[in-house]
Amino acid sequence: MPIRRTPDGRWRYRHVVHYPDGTRERISGSAPTHINTKAAAEQEMLDHIERCLHPERVPSRKECPTFKEWFHGRFWSEWVIGRKNKPSEQREKTVIYDCHLGPRFGEMSLDEITVSEIARFRAHLVAKKLGEKRINNILAVLSKALRYAVDCELIAKSPKIGMFKIERPEIVAWDFEQYPRILTAAKAEGEEWYAGVCLAGEAGLRVGEVKALRWREDVDMIAKTITVNQQTCRAMTGTPKGRRRRTVPMTTTLYEALKRISTVREGFVVRNLDGTEKSDDEARRAIERICRKAGLAVRQWHTLRHTFGTHAALFGVNPWRLQTWLGHKRIDETMLYVHVAEAHAREWPEPVHEAAQSEIDPDKRILAMLGARGKAVAKTSAAPNTKAARTAA
Repeated sequence: MPIRRTPDGRWRYRHVVHYPDGTRERISGSAPTHINTKAAAEQEMLDHIERCLHPERVPSRKECPTFKEWFHGRFWSEWVIGRKNKPSEQREKTVIYDCHLGPRFGEMSLDEITVSEIARFRAHLVAKKLGEKRINNILAVLSKALRYAVDCELIAKSPKIGMFKIERPEIVAWDFEQYPRILTAAKAEGEEWYAGVCLAGEAGLRVGEVKALRWREDVDMIAKTITVNQQTCRAMTGTPKGRRRRTVPMTTTLYEALKRISTVREGFVVRNLDGTEKSDDEARRAIERICRKAGLAVRQWHTLRHTFGTHAALFGVNPWRLQTWLGHKRIDETMLYVHVAEAHAREWPEPVHEAAQSEIDPDKRILAMLGARGKAVAKTSAAPNTKAARTAA
């Protein structure tokens, strides 16, 4: 039998090649390490026979570039730049290469990166106590580079890269009592940051989308809608996450917050005195101050987006409508909010009950209920900004 599986698990072959002049030659070999299958061993045997019978047909072996040459060369220009990766995506790939992939694989040729090499690399990342999600992000960049090398016929096949199966952490959101306290504290911080908090908590915008929102291009005060066209991260402006533009209707709370802003309605909505957009650090420090003023544990802007999605799900929003408002690519991302709402049902505040009875249209009813959450501020005393209150939170 020319193809057999040895005790060590490898598929190997043996064969006798008969030449035209009557001579014979015994050949043997095995399937490639990264494709250890019977079919691969059979194909390797046929290629070996062909090389023996027709050596003149064997093409000269292409010189395989190193991973460093490939990553910074054709892969970067044809895949990263050619496919218009966003600036944030380019920066992430650069950081991953400089910190992890370059030191490990930079001087290796592409065909030397095998399954065993990747397994040792993964074990190295685990030993560094990196999170499973971070390890998956690193391996994903490596996988894309190797798969494109296969497409360009530089290597025969990309080695299998096993990713960790990760269960998403449960969504963290402000509850019905905490959210009004955040709004009250944001008002004390200033009208622009109050509008920024409302954009995140009343319309589900990400912090980068809040910073990049413009009056003339993105805000329609007549139709009472917000159109998310771009986002800013690390001083780089690009398309929103998922490259999807979306339009979100305003709640009454958001509409009133935008009306409060006294600046001329040109340029950025949330901006510095000279008209420039807020930096990442300015936004981070602002939300930290707001949380402390509210007497709550410090959380970042994304908790406000989670609050919008979770409360909308608690109010019974159509998941497909919520997917559009949040700008998710897949409905399973949106269903996370629905599952959280089902697992952690809460009693609605009285202003929300009153708003629910005032509208018949499903979407308008949800918007009215979302906008009514802030009305509980007048009935709920804001937590004092004391060290004892912050400690208790």
